[in-house]
Amino acid sequence: MPFDSPSTSDPHPDWQDLLAGYALGDLSPEERATLQTILTQRPELKAEVLAYQETLAMVPYALEPQSLPAALEDSIMAAAEGHRTTPSPPPRRLPRPRWSSAALVAAGLLIAVVGTDNYRLRQQQMTFETQLASRQTEIETLKADLLAAIEAKPDFENVVEILRQPDALVYSLQGTDNALTSSGSLLTLPDHSEVQLVSHNLPVLPEDKVYRLWSVAATGETPRFCGQFNNTDIGNVQWTVPDATCNATPVQVIITVDAVVDPQLPTGEAVLTGTI
Repeated sequence: MPFDSPSTSDPHPDWQDLLAGYALGDLSPEERATLQTILTQRPELKAEVLAYQETLAMVPYALEPQSLPAALEDSIMAAAEGHRTTPSPPPRRLPRPRWSSAALVAAGLLIAVVGTDNYRLRQQQMTFETQLASRQTEIETLKADLLAAIEAKPDFENVVEILRQPDALVYSLQGTDNALTSSGSLLTLPDHSEVQLVSHNLPVLPEDKVYRLWSVAATGETPRFCGQFNNTDIGNVQWTVPDATCNATPVQVIITVDAVVDPQLPTGEAVLTGTI
């Protein structure tokens, strides 16, 4: 059966037949002992056993219904009449139906498809969980490093206060081709309208120029205006965003340079960007 094998070598020449036989309940004691040994050595195969059992439970719903014998109704009525005067004999136990070859083939194919899909879904889930854990670790490391670097500076009290909050959001910003030596960190708190920028090598602009922050809520969406500012000599500046959605965990943040008189459209030269 075309299950994805969890390893490069098979645990037993007939391991797939043993799994199918276990699901059908027709293994001999020796075969059950062999399967138990395989599952002990390869515990990941227990997921395949579960896939066989779940799929096999759906097979009866795909079988064609069987018509009842023509004389069954007459037999039931006659038995009911006779029951009034004589005790009825105990009901005869019907023989256990056996799976037809076609049903077994269909079950095998269905099990193979469902098992493969389940395996791929489990692999994707594990990948997503690993990526999420890695991202959370990076954020915590960035917060710790940034806090250690600025905690002793008297002009960074607001930054320190944000970083001490367990739900603080920190976006790492990198300079574009227009500002290769610039970098920074954008800090905020959920449900707060203030954002804090800690920058490195980001120049102070002349009076006719301004930095503008843009937030991209989802991939492909138009950037949203999230306030404007000018930098300071120490690279620390705070401002209030005009829209609460700016702090709703965007997938990307962009800082551009614009003229003060320019309309609030994302057409300025990008100097810092950060992807979430």
